[in-house]
Amino acid sequence: MIQISEPITLEKLLPLIHKLPKVERDQLRKSLEAESQLDAAILLYQEGEVTLGRAAELAGIHRFEFEEALAARGIWKIVEVDSAEESKARISHIKRLHKSKDKTEGQ
Repeated sequence: MIQISEPITLEKLLPLIHKLPKVERDQLRKSLEAESQLDAAILLYQEGEVTLGRAAELAGIHRFEFEEALAARGIWKIVEVDSAEESKARISHIKRLHKSKDKTEGQ
């Protein structure tokens, strides 16, 4: 494993990467690709271009893992909901529908 004690440029890093065994280079490449994919998905989600579920799919991870990645980066998941009055009105409407359905089935 390479230990880096100071900031390093890409020009300095590439020769070090080439010294790694092929297996470790492949693991590093896959890890960087996955991280880039996740970063791109998070950006799309933050910009409102995709839903949370679609962003998780683009990142190649489960929705719950995506939510954990957001939390780890300090990104809040914003959920829009109706006002309490609108919710109560919808619930009342659904209850009325169920009551009328029950009455028609009971006849």
